[in-house]
Amino acid sequence: MTLEKTNIKIKESALALMSSQSWGEALKKWELWFSQTENSHTDADALHDRAICKFHLSDKVSAITDLDAAAELQPEYGYRFSSRAWMKQANGDTDGAILDYKIAIELEPEDAVNQNNLGILEESKGYKTQADKRFKIADGAKEKKVENKIENTEPLDNKTIFSQIKSVWFRKESRKEWLKFILNGFTLKD
Repeated sequence: MTLEKTNIKIKESALALMSSQSWGEALKKWELWFSQTENSHTDADALHDRAICKFHLSDKVSAITDLDAAAELQPEYGYRFSSRAWMKQANGDTDGAILDYKIAIELEPEDAVNQNNLGILEESKGYKTQADKRFKIADGAKEKKVENKIENTEPLDNKTIFSQIKSVWFRKESRKEWLKFILNGFTLKD
């Protein structure tokens, strides 16, 4: 088996371990993959996934460093900044999270989740007027998405983004879905 094929298998194993939330074993595979793969530090997705493992193992400083590198590799991709924003916020760096969400929104202004998350952080800092504007933008983006679904004859979701976010706090099932999203490395997996 060639080194390239071996490295692909190592990466697949790391991703499978992440899916089963075996963070320590997944991190070992990522570290092996990074040590054996030429130009491994140019793979923003791998840096992101290794950061998720580190975060779950409480190596938060190193996790942020990996997300910094991923954002540096893909400075035009809003997801890199929103991922880092979420992790900064989880680490208690609200100001840093706000800055990253603002960059993510600048890159992807129609992203309702980023607008909403930034609104929540602004509200926590006492910027109620600005937060309300973010929530309205988020709801407008959600409505636009719903309109596009209607045009494409996809099923209509009548919930507003605000009601969905509120349900995370008040409905056990929504909290489970949110936690699953986080544990899956901020990806929508079944």
